[in-house]
Amino acid sequence: MKNRDVSVSSAQGMHLSKTLNIVETVSLAASDISPTSGVFLNMPVAIVMVGTGSFLVSLMAGIIAVCVALTMAEVGSAFPKSGGIYSVIHRVMGKKIGFLALVAYLVEGVFIPAVTSMGSATYLAAVFPALKVNLLAPALMLIAMLISIANISSTGKFTTFLLALELLVVLTITIACLLNLKQPVSVLFSTQVIHGNSFSNVSWPTIFSTIAVMLFSFNGFDSALNFSEEMSGNQKSIGRSVFGAASIGIIAQLIPLAVILLAAPSLKGFLKSSNPILYVSNDVLGPTMHDFLSLGISLAMFACTISVLLQFSRVLYTSGRDNMWPKTINHFLQSIHPKFKTPWKATLFLGVVDIFLNFVSNLGDLISFTSVLVVLLYALIGICDIIARGKKVSFPYKNTFGIMAPIITIVASVYVLSRQTFINLLISLVILAVSFIYVSLFKKADTIDLNL
Repeated sequence: MKNRDVSVSSAQGMHLSKTLNIVETVSLAASDISPTSGVFLNMPVAIVMVGTGSFLVSLMAGIIAVCVALTMAEVGSAFPKSGGIYSVIHRVMGKKIGFLALVAYLVEGVFIPAVTSMGSATYLAAVFPALKVNLLAPALMLIAMLISIANISSTGKFTTFLLALELLVVLTITIACLLNLKQPVSVLFSTQVIHGNSFSNVSWPTIFSTIAVMLFSFNGFDSALNFSEEMSGNQKSIGRSVFGAASIGIIAQLIPLAVILLAAPSLKGFLKSSNPILYVSNDVLGPTMHDFLSLGISLAMFACTISVLLQFSRVLYTSGRDNMWPKTINHFLQSIHPKFKTPWKATLFLGVVDIFLNFVSNLGDLISFTSVLVVLLYALIGICDIIARGKKVSFPYKNTFGIMAPIITIVASVYVLSRQTFINLLISLVILAVSFIYVSLFKKADTIDLNL
């Protein structure tokens, strides 16, 4: 992986183009995290669940996410494949476990673009009420799909621009709140919720269970691994891009949340609001600037939609190349566009499914369920790191905390999973059980080609 002319071939003789530099890769991954989506979509969910305890939850989730990112950067740098987490787990833990990881990864990835495009449409419609969200969201998804099929380098540059705009949106609300602080700093370390007109403290088990929501909010830095076959430079750059994206995503959400809590004009009004973040932004910015902010939020979520489509189209492409599905499906998924050198049919498939999901998505339930899959994959990647260490795998990128990072990742992930709702755990278990039956009975493990 030393020059920009090297390429990775598919079964059809086509290849992904190595044209991404580390800045573009970090931009794509950070856009996948989407700090704006985190602040304006995920954090309101956390605030509804744990009130002012949302900052403590975010802080704990941020520490766990740093350990996950270091672990992922380390083990991922040793396996530079476009399948990302799935490819790493596949190669370290075997083909059957790898297939289960693939299914969990795809279920996560199929729904996220539908959520972000719906969020983009919602904020755009708030500025232009004549627009209908149920029609606008599929249109935005269609545009995102077409952009995602285009040349990856051009898309990377476009997404870099959108990431800069996204960070500007987050910076705007942060500065406005800093200039309008109204609550004591002690609010950040309180755990108050409101019932009727009375304050009460939320239980610690509820706080711990909400960590999964914020891990989902910080999630997305793994997408840097999905572009590893399209990155120029050495394998160490892959690890750096993972940790770089994670750092941006975590910091760009923790700081805004803190100042938004401190800028709440009324703690009671903040906690009773259907969207506490917009409640504060409307107060500190005023109606006109609030509309401009909404436009920025919409564009940022659109950028996130593109990044997630780019990420998971490459996961689908790799699964077809690895012969994970029936022959016809494998052939379809590994199709490379003759001009753009991108996995266009895999992108098309995801886009069409997400256009359909725009009509049926429920944000709160979707975030809670997807969070379970995210945390499950984190646990598996931690186990992979430890197994790889035992096998004396050489890590081009070495994490700062050594073996403590994967240990913390595993322990924290298992505990957070234990705090999730029975129904979400049951649905996840059913999906994984069906997948295991498929790979055991209908797809012999020796027919899976890892294309190393």
